[in-house]
Amino acid sequence: MEKAKRRSMPLIGLLLTGALLLAGCGGESAAPKAEESGAGGTGGAAVEQKALKVRFYDDPAGFDPASIFRIENENIAFNIFSGLTTYDSQTGKIIPDLAEKWESPDNKTWTFHLRKGVQWQGGLGEFKAKDVVYSYKRILDPKTASPYQAEFNNVASIESPDDYTVVITLKKPDGNFLHQVANYHQGQIVKQEAVEKYGDQFKWHPVGTGPYALESIDPNSHIVLTRNEGYYGGPAPIPRIDFSIIKDDQTATIALQNGEVDLAMRISRQESLDQLEAAGFKMNHVDNYAASLKVFNLSNKYLKDIRVRQAYAYAVDYGSIVNSISPKLQAPANSLLMDWMDGYTEDTVHYKYDPEKAKALMKESGYDSGITIKQLTTSATGVTDTMQLEKEYLSKVGINLEFDLVDTPTFNKRRNDGDFDTTSRLLPAVNPDTLLFSFFHPDNLAPKGLNGARYDNKDLTSKLESARAEVDKGKRTELYKEVQQIAMKDVPYLPQYTSNVYWPGKKEIGGVVINKLAQVNFRDVSWTK
Repeated sequence: MEKAKRRSMPLIGLLLTGALLLAGCGGESAAPKAEESGAGGTGGAAVEQKALKVRFYDDPAGFDPASIFRIENENIAFNIFSGLTTYDSQTGKIIPDLAEKWESPDNKTWTFHLRKGVQWQGGLGEFKAKDVVYSYKRILDPKTASPYQAEFNNVASIESPDDYTVVITLKKPDGNFLHQVANYHQGQIVKQEAVEKYGDQFKWHPVGTGPYALESIDPNSHIVLTRNEGYYGGPAPIPRIDFSIIKDDQTATIALQNGEVDLAMRISRQESLDQLEAAGFKMNHVDNYAASLKVFNLSNKYLKDIRVRQAYAYAVDYGSIVNSISPKLQAPANSLLMDWMDGYTEDTVHYKYDPEKAKALMKESGYDSGITIKQLTTSATGVTDTMQLEKEYLSKVGINLEFDLVDTPTFNKRRNDGDFDTTSRLLPAVNPDTLLFSFFHPDNLAPKGLNGARYDNKDLTSKLESARAEVDKGKRTELYKEVQQIAMKDVPYLPQYTSNVYWPGKKEIGGVVINKLAQVNFRDVSWTK
């Protein structure tokens, strides 16, 4: 059995408000100790662990795992809640969290053995199996209207034979199921009493078992997390984290230079990164963690034509855009999956820049006289240089791209509802099924799930379901390859860029590890000098 490492997986933008394991493989561990993360000093005299001031980069949208969205919010939830499993911050491997070990003889029946003595924040008592049953059934309840409901569609039953055992039986085998119950979205465990007390305001009053608790929040200015002294792994080194909402990257850069913040959650402006690096700040970062996608709504009269979608793909030189605008932050993408993921393949259609081919496809579709497509985006970022260059490329093949700018809450709702012609989407994941099922499976058609393209290809769906149930890794990889080939030919989603994330900070801050979900585990963070 594998010993549990520290609770992890960095949390990228969420901090603000409020790998496959084989069947029978388990995690058994003692509770992690603070010194395992290197926190608290450098081996000499103890270093004062004062409050940490962190930049939060957008309006918080709440922290209820059933409805949470956007990386900055997920970073907060990651530190407040726990899952049955979690991810090692450095390697991304599944490790124990609230379940200290588990077993499955067939990838279909999963038995989880829970830690004893884990306490809920706010004095709500000991964590027990009934909390897991409630949390996961809440996700499945249609009344909850969770966009992550389909993540548990393969669950046949959830039972708790005693206070410290949970048995989850699936409809079909799933070797990747440990990802579904990890500390991310639907996998995070909530307390029934807290949910019922706060109702639809629970998102602003989250209660978990993680290393930090929400002390206060003003959605217009700041979020405050305080250390959970009763955390099962021991108290985190830093007692308090103050998040200041600073939306503009250049303003955040100045705040970091002036000492108004100690750490900047995500800087996405190339000039600011160059400036901070030259000034000697620590450039905490993770590369190639997720793909930025263009989502084509197939109910649109133009975009339902595969030739228009392919023309769009051939019309834009994404490589040149990246090299001229943001070489530190992005690289051209050819797949929804990252090259470090199980099942990734290069053997798909690649839409290399070819404006003549784009024009020919537009003519073939009967739209060579020109069409207008609106892109839904958020006013928090505005029309970026990258978007403006994309618009210029498209105009040369007869596609007029207009921008529909709305505030962040409206953007999130309309995108989740599928109310757009085209929009952008970036979904960090470690499990390939998270991406492929979320975007391609008909169970996830918007507004029920994240399939905003409203894509439904029965051949692809059959192969995708077979891949999840397949025990043989070689056969599963081949099925994933076929899924990607179909998807890239149909192009309901166009991979544009792979993304890198930077959290610049003071040199004295150690342990800022950004995982492949763009999250930071603040329990690992400390002042080092």
